[in-house]
Amino acid sequence: MKKYKPEKSMASINILAILIFGDVLMGIITKYIDSYILLYLFRIFMLVFTLYCLYYVLLAKSLIYEVDNDNIKISGLFGFKNIIIPIKSIEGYHKEEGIIKGVKISGVGSNKFAFGKSVIDKIGIANMYITSSSKAIYLKTEGTSYGISPELSSEFEKRLIEKGITMKEFTTKINKSVDIYKDKSFFIPFIIVSLLIFILTINPFILYLTRKLPAQMPLSFDALFRPIDFGTGKQFAFRQMTYGVLNMIILVCMYYASYFYAKYDRKSAYKYIYIPLVIAVTFLFIQIRIIISFI
Repeated sequence: MKKYKPEKSMASINILAILIFGDVLMGIITKYIDSYILLYLFRIFMLVFTLYCLYYVLLAKSLIYEVDNDNIKISGLFGFKNIIIPIKSIEGYHKEEGIIKGVKISGVGSNKFAFGKSVIDKIGIANMYITSSSKAIYLKTEGTSYGISPELSSEFEKRLIEKGITMKEFTTKINKSVDIYKDKSFFIPFIIVSLLIFILTINPFILYLTRKLPAQMPLSFDALFRPIDFGTGKQFAFRQMTYGVLNMIILVCMYYASYFYAKYDRKSAYKYIYIPLVIAVTFLFIQIRIIISFI
């Protein structure tokens, strides 16, 4: 088995710089937020953003390519991530130099490095493990392509040719059927989000109609969950229903984002439905906390 290190680059440093800049910026913003709901959402976003960036920093630092008699292996995260590409499944390879030309679907990257999934010009959908675009090699299989950037690219290319893998021009394939709502991986979380939003919207209205809301209810809170504005039970119910409508709008936007990306990659499209899921869970948790605390 022959191991190839990725081309040296500033990819991990760039991602780490984005992480530091983003966390510092959000940390400064939170200093001026005096709303419990916004502060709670910001903290969740900061946590997700930090873990997301750290994942790709570690991936960039630990990436290695391996070639044996039967497979090409892309390893990372110190052995926790292993992608095995059977050599017999590779239809051909393609080389690209210069900047990366394409649209990022998931992951992180710029025009000089990329991790995740992208739609690349003249390549199509590619799983990107490219530390430097100056020596990018794309491996074409029936289902997808893999972008890599071995340091010894000429030697790596020679190994491909020895195994009968030739250079070819790829074609971009766009899915015509994008009825993602028929897929359980999308449909089930979509139904869950819709149900949560329905509960978020209708729950305060039912409490108001059944006269279970006090005469006065808090309408807004500071960062320490202390009420800073009070209103009638009716105002509270309509304020919470407004949050439900806001969540509906987010759900619709993410549905169309999923629909757009499903044209290129159905699996990557599913992740967008989890954004309104996290937001809906957050708003419902806060609503329940308010109701428990003040009713």
